Amino acid sequence: MNKKFLKYRITVAIITIAVLIANLTMKLDQTITGTITMILPALIIFPFSYENYQDKKWLPFTAYFSVIVLSILLTIQNIYRFYILSH
Repeated sequence: MNKKFLKYRITVAIITIAVLIANLTMKLDQTITGTITMILPALIIFPFSYENYQDKKWLPFTAYFSVIVLSILLTIQNIYRFYILSH
């Protein structure tokens, strides 16, 4: 893994730790924590996908990218369901 993603990985780790601490101390709504935990795989896998894209390794890139897309679609579905059920 390149060093250019070091700040990115540190940021994702800080966000993850902050969400865990907030969930343990404030007992957040399950919809909020569910949405955040659904989008985290996409954030974690992105550097690997980008690196494989640059190296022209298409099979790993396709696998990582499909996981990212599915994670984003599940997050959108979760937000949509929350919005529809609350209104």
